[in-house]
Amino acid sequence: MKTHIQRTLWQLILPAALLLIFSFASRDFLSSGNLYALMQAFALLGLATLGISLTMIAGEFDLSVGAVSAVAGLVLVKTGESHPVCGIALALLAGLAIGFANGALTRALRVSSLVTTLGSMILLNGLAVWLEGGQVLAYNNFDEADLLDQAIAGILSVRSLIAFGGFTLVALMLSFTRIGRDIRAIGSYRRAAEMAGANVSVALYIAFMLSGMLAALTGALTSVSLSTASSRFGADLVLQAATAAIVGGVTLTGGVGSPAGIACGVMTLTILNNGLSLLGIPSATILLLNGALLFVVLISGGRRLLPRWIATTPGRNTRT
Repeated sequence: MKTHIQRTLWQLILPAALLLIFSFASRDFLSSGNLYALMQAFALLGLATLGISLTMIAGEFDLSVGAVSAVAGLVLVKTGESHPVCGIALALLAGLAIGFANGALTRALRVSSLVTTLGSMILLNGLAVWLEGGQVLAYNNFDEADLLDQAIAGILSVRSLIAFGGFTLVALMLSFTRIGRDIRAIGSYRRAAEMAGANVSVALYIAFMLSGMLAALTGALTSVSLSTASSRFGADLVLQAATAAIVGGVTLTGGVGSPAGIACGVMTLTILNNGLSLLGIPSATILLLNGALLFVVLISGGRRLLPRWIATTPGRNTRT
């Protein structure tokens, strides 16, 4: 209980401290325009981080989230210019199908999801290049873009509200449904969870399918918002999402993590990048500081945050 409280306080204190620091460092930081930009950045990174975190909580890892986002954005642009809802639905179906395939391959082959999702990432990157045909695709339905990004109460938008809604639904799932409890259980100790009655296959499939769907939603909404789609979109998304997840308290050993903590991790990264940009810090330095933040969190977490193949003691295999 004490450890949980300390972790929760750490997750809340870090973004709050950054918020306070940058509010003094830049007079524009707390302007409505910049707070709106913060919420938009949260919406972009938040859903993808939420998806990859679910696979991490289940004791796996999804390297394909960036490629899924790129493919989903291209599917949306190609199919949804006249009927945006249809385009978004097809993009989400593509994400669900990819997530199901990742889960099925991981379960059937009994290998690390790093291997299976690396393969799907390479395959999807090639598919994205083929779909775009060597050029950035334009999405000319500007009315939908205006609706999606229209300011609400000065700092929010439909896109950021969708992101907050996604976090709320996942929190409810993890807390009050059996599948949510199974996802946590198989990440903590898979063999024990299976012997206790957890449905490992279904939990894995759901975790990967939600990861694929949330990554696809990220790509589709971003393509509508930017009115463009490209195979290059999402190239760095998996690294940013993994960093935000770990900063938000999701462990690489599985079984630990909460949507509230994940949201704090996303907000920490978003505030840090936004504040440094306002201060005129070069992008290379911002990336360096992102990496430094990740190392600080990893070092402070110690053994608890190490990957399963390092953290487990010899002779104790937690996978089936």
